[in-house]
Amino acid sequence: MPNGFGSSPLFPARLDLAMSEPSEILREEHDVIQHLLHVLSALAGRLDRGDRVPREDLEAALEVITNFADKCHHAKEEKALFPALVRASPEEGATLIRRLEADHDAGRRLVRAMRESVPAAAAGDPAGRKAFAKSAWAYEDLLREHILVETAQLLPLIDSAIPDAERAALAREFDRIEREETGAGLHEKYEGTIHRLADKYVHATAPVR
Repeated sequence: MPNGFGSSPLFPARLDLAMSEPSEILREEHDVIQHLLHVLSALAGRLDRGDRVPREDLEAALEVITNFADKCHHAKEEKALFPALVRASPEEGATLIRRLEADHDAGRRLVRAMRESVPAAAAGDPAGRKAFAKSAWAYEDLLREHILVETAQLLPLIDSAIPDAERAALAREFDRIEREETGAGLHEKYEGTIHRLADKYVHATAPVR
């Protein structure tokens, strides 16, 4: 990932999410998650070398991870895409989905570990800082590999295995999940959070691993 995000929006403008291809929606969200992971790595690097990171910044990063990467992006996959793909591709799709769901579960465990270490890490406790950094880097590695697998295998399978009419219905369901479960205005809020943390931690110094 580049060290700077520039001034361009992280979240692409979506005039009508329900009219988009499901694979393209997920690909765009992957791009946002990659930026978020770069911020997380920078926070971990600061903590690992003993720098102070305010609790509110750690919690802000975890809020975006929880509410965008998991409750928005992964929710679209688990609640809508995966059942549709199992029906369309009961062998290849089902095998792939088992691997992806295991990644989701592993990611949630790492997020819980990060959240549990926040008070000690923010207070400057060396063990707490190291614990947060270790979990953050493990989460980053997991999600980057997860995105590679989805890009190489999941997204092409969506386009090839799911018929046009079902993909259109899937896009509408993605739109419903985002409107009713994620909530309006959260994309703008999280874009602001990612840019703010990037300006403070990524642009100022490269992450240390």
